Amino acid sequence: MTLDGPVIVALAALAGSLVGAFSSVAATFIGQRLQARWTQLRAELEERENLYGLFVEEAVHLFADSIQRSKIDPVKIMRLYSKVARIRLISTDQVLNAAEEVGKRLFHAYERPPDDPTEVLARYANGEENLDPLREFTEACRLERARALHQV
Repeated sequence: MTLDGPVIVALAALAGSLVGAFSSVAATFIGQRLQARWTQLRAELEERENLYGLFVEEAVHLFADSIQRSKIDPVKIMRLYSKVARIRLISTDQVLNAAEEVGKRLFHAYERPPDDPTEVLARYANGEENLDPLREFTEACRLERARALHQV
């Protein structure tokens, strides 16, 4: 069987149509997968940012309280640890370890005698080392977010 000109042209047109259709389907599939991944990542990042923000707010209130008191309110500390438990569910080990370290620093802060808040703020303003108990936590959160965005 010999292929004459019109048959070759028809086969070439058919092959071109198949390649074009396959390319279109593949591009649509890849595009939808990427869009779904971005949507999922955005939702996960929002959830983490909200949780980390609540954790930071709770910890700041407790550290401020620890400056003026040397007795821990169990209800308040358990609210903080409930957030640590939620962090344990969705975060990297680095963020979890930093959150647990915040809890340990909080216990140590309550063990110290009450202090004058004005003096503490002055020491913080002067850049005294180790006065920001949330620094490692917030840096770990920022690094986790950057890594998550880099994966996509």
